Amino acid sequence: MYGYWGKLLRVNLTNREIGTEDLDETLLSSYLGAKGIGAYYFCKEMEKGAEPLSPDNLLILSTGPYQGTDVPSTGRFAVIAKSPLTGIFLDSYCGGWFGHSLKRCGYDLLIIEGKAERPSYISIKDDEVQIKDASELWGKTTKEMEVLLRKLEGEKVRVISTGPAGENLVRIACLMSDYRRSAGRGGSGAVFGSKNLKAVCVEGTRKVPVADGKKLKKVIRQIADNVKQEREKGYAFYKYGTSNAVDYASAKDRLPTRNYQLAEFEATEKITGEALYQKYEVDMVGCCPCLIKCQGDIAGGRERPEYETLAMLGSNCGIDDLEPIIEANALCNQLGLDTISTGGVIGFAMECSMLGLLEEKYDFGNGDQLLELIRKIAYREGIGDILADGVRIAAEKIGNDSNKLAVHVKGLEIPAWDPRGKLGHGLAYMTADIGGSHLREFYSTKKIPNTSALEVIEVLIGGQDRNVIRDNFIYCTFARDTMDRQLRRDAYQAITGNSLSAEKETEVANRIWTLIRLYNIREGITKDDDCLPHRFRTEPLPSGVAEGCTSFVSEEDMELSLRTYYEKRGWDSEGIPTEKTVSDLGLSWFSDGKDK
Repeated sequence: MYGYWGKLLRVNLTNREIGTEDLDETLLSSYLGAKGIGAYYFCKEMEKGAEPLSPDNLLILSTGPYQGTDVPSTGRFAVIAKSPLTGIFLDSYCGGWFGHSLKRCGYDLLIIEGKAERPSYISIKDDEVQIKDASELWGKTTKEMEVLLRKLEGEKVRVISTGPAGENLVRIACLMSDYRRSAGRGGSGAVFGSKNLKAVCVEGTRKVPVADGKKLKKVIRQIADNVKQEREKGYAFYKYGTSNAVDYASAKDRLPTRNYQLAEFEATEKITGEALYQKYEVDMVGCCPCLIKCQGDIAGGRERPEYETLAMLGSNCGIDDLEPIIEANALCNQLGLDTISTGGVIGFAMECSMLGLLEEKYDFGNGDQLLELIRKIAYREGIGDILADGVRIAAEKIGNDSNKLAVHVKGLEIPAWDPRGKLGHGLAYMTADIGGSHLREFYSTKKIPNTSALEVIEVLIGGQDRNVIRDNFIYCTFARDTMDRQLRRDAYQAITGNSLSAEKETEVANRIWTLIRLYNIREGITKDDDCLPHRFRTEPLPSGVAEGCTSFVSEEDMELSLRTYYEKRGWDSEGIPTEKTVSDLGLSWFSDGKDK
């Protein structure tokens, strides 16, 4: 099997059993890569109704056909589990070097089961796989732990770990790798913590076999030329990375401000990428292997915040000073907290406090309180114990109509893109497979939501499908301009020896998207859960280019758009995939409760 090892590694923490299993070539053809193969095993093996923080949850680390090769912008891997935050399917993606090293150990994916009796970590060095004691690592920050683990296991190991937040079963805890790379969304850090698993470290030395090395080198040269050409055009992204997006988001009424009360920030110019680079010395570096190099490292050993962090810990909390945002970003990374969800729950708490719904006093714009709340969330202290479960559960506990201030879809906090500034983006959040995520679709429109969303549904679905394929290969979303569809298919063919048509991509994507929908329905998701938070449905933006807009022109348009989306997906009016769709996609094994 070129591009794949055709092998998975299974580690049971409860009985300490370690074993490998072969992957069938038909499975690889039907599900293609990281998201698909991981979703197949997850949906096949997870017990109905399993508690996410119990030993019954599976934790899957999955790679695709690009990992372990020299294709640029592919230093990624998938983390798949049942989310402690949403109670449904979760796949989150992490960059850095871990994914390539895991693949070079000789495995396409790792399945972790059960719960260790005491704090543990998993060490994988090619065929040598061990479960080791992590008692001395427990309680350490992710950075402290990674430094110590490299002393124990060697400087060449690559690490993914949970921090104190995950150990304390904080439902917005993430996993961290290479000190700053995160599998951010949905609470996978708490899944590690619930299993008494502190970390997984890998060191792979095997060379991934490819079908046509000469063709692959040609593809890589073309990608490199494309990156050079894009850089020469002078795009700000190549200078500032995603921090460049702050200006754009505010100008387009997309920038969350004070818990999404507004979508533009009066102090935007103080927290932009340009402002950051004027104030600090920043070096640009990249993942493995990457030519774009969009990561920024601030002199002195701190990480430049990305756009989502600048927005969620900045404007969404009313913070207009870069220093506390940078400190908050570093603190979240070390404690193992998703900066999107953390900014979401803190903005929510600040608004609740402002309206007298909390006894504690927290103010928008207070950087010291921002840092205080981050620590309280990670260690479940005081109000932090409530916020640690995310805005949906926090609103249930606080009551007094605080649910109207809770900005989430299916329990997952909305990222830093207000849907009231882009036509159809509300529908994208409503239908995303893991809840409120901005990385499930990619489509372009300059329109604001003052007309029917019906006109963008087909391109929205197309964008969702393309992103499923992206998360199968896996390549970085920022490489979409330098590695177009044909180059991606050429790379796949050079690596695997198999061709991949546009029609085949769509079929595979639809199969995976529908399988996850079937799983989520089995876990209790209904049409009623495909909805937007109160704020986006009923509170028009008070100013800006999208002044007067909510996410849809009307409730009727929202309902019609959702039904039309279902129809185009081959689902019935309740959002349930039809028997024909299930059969045509070869998914009867799941709906019938049978193995394929």
